[in-house]
Amino acid sequence: MLKNSDPMSFEDLGTIYRMEKKSNAVSAVRRDLYPAMAGLIMNLRAEYEKHLSVDPDSIICEGVNQRRKKAILMSKEITEIRMGKIASLALIGARGGQNQVDHFTSEEREYYDNVLDISRRHVGIMDRLSGKKKFEPPEIDSEPAAEKNIPKPVRVKAEPVPEPVIEDVQPEPIIEKTPADIPKKPKKESVEEESIIIRILEDLPPFSGPDRNYELSKEDIVRMPKDMAMALIRREKAALVNPEP
Repeated sequence: MLKNSDPMSFEDLGTIYRMEKKSNAVSAVRRDLYPAMAGLIMNLRAEYEKHLSVDPDSIICEGVNQRRKKAILMSKEITEIRMGKIASLALIGARGGQNQVDHFTSEEREYYDNVLDISRRHVGIMDRLSGKKKFEPPEIDSEPAAEKNIPKPVRVKAEPVPEPVIEDVQPEPIIEKTPADIPKKPKKESVEEESIIIRILEDLPPFSGPDRNYELSKEDIVRMPKDMAMALIRREKAALVNPEP
């Protein structure tokens, strides 16, 4: 496991992402997980801005940008996956179960404690509402009961409950919606990128993509993310390969 002082690499982030997607348990990770992910994103942003100032249309610049965007998406998904697992453990704890929380980060331990506290209060809501649990346990202190000023119970005469007034409410007309009236759900951004197949027209210097490093020569046929491939096509370094139907 990496030390807290070691910077996180893009490959480290990918390993954690695959581990969280594969396992139902909260994986043991470095204690500074969230600052390390933020540091990686800032480093990739600085690298992208450097290449952007030199040659914004270069394939190297596009590759760094694709890696930066993918790191952001993976970091967000890692956070949400771990949140879901931790919330489920908090519900188990609220029901009396025992959970191992030693491998949580400090941020996750705070989140777990807050969700556990709320879950413990909410898990007994039906007992309180149905009258099964009528009294809360009294607070115990050092003051003798005889010295406390305990008010005498007061009898209150019950007032008659008025009959409810039932209004004549007309049902709302049912309006049939056409497919055009139904709003479309926004497409969720995914870590997976659309890719296309291209043919390389000349020897290219090595460069990095979001998932791999490339060393391409003339007449190579390769599949790569669409944005990167289109950058090569625009610069007449590659041509689109149309697969046969």
